[in-house]
Amino acid sequence: MSADAAALLRSAPLRTDIFDKLTETSPPIVRSNGDIGKCMEDNRDGFQISDLLREMILAGDDSENACPYSDAERDELLWRLFEHVVLGGSCCQYEDKVEPYVETSKRLYKELVCAQKDAASGKVQTVSAVYKINSIQGEAGPLELFPSRSRQNFCYAAVDPVRRIVKILYHAYVPYW
Repeated sequence: MSADAAALLRSAPLRTDIFDKLTETSPPIVRSNGDIGKCMEDNRDGFQISDLLREMILAGDDSENACPYSDAERDELLWRLFEHVVLGGSCCQYEDKVEPYVETSKRLYKELVCAQKDAASGKVQTVSAVYKINSIQGEAGPLELFPSRSRQNFCYAAVDPVRRIVKILYHAYVPYW
């Protein structure tokens, strides 16, 4: 497998405080009651933007609400899952509250990653290695994983060395229009 065929992702123990920054921006991307702030409608990369959360994810540094997350935080598996859930598929109904996105992201994370307590330190640590699969090499050459180019195309392989299994989370984005 070539170096660009797969990338190892950070999958630190589940930290739900990563989502706290969404309420700490000015104006807040997510209000204290969990409502996602709205904005003028826009379209970027084939995604409809109607709230500050999608705008932050898709516009990044070009956003008036520049992403409050570091590159290392955005490379965390939990944050990547959160972005995928927030952006959804080509034909989906968006949420007005952040909680369904957070809960779904946490459930996906817990399903993919194996964690256990370190006997020496007593701290919880992840033992799974999670890879983002970018391409697969077949006998006849590279195999096409995705029908189109989109940031919503992903394939994650979580290797659980304790149970000796691999879990796959795959999504191929197909434009609706």
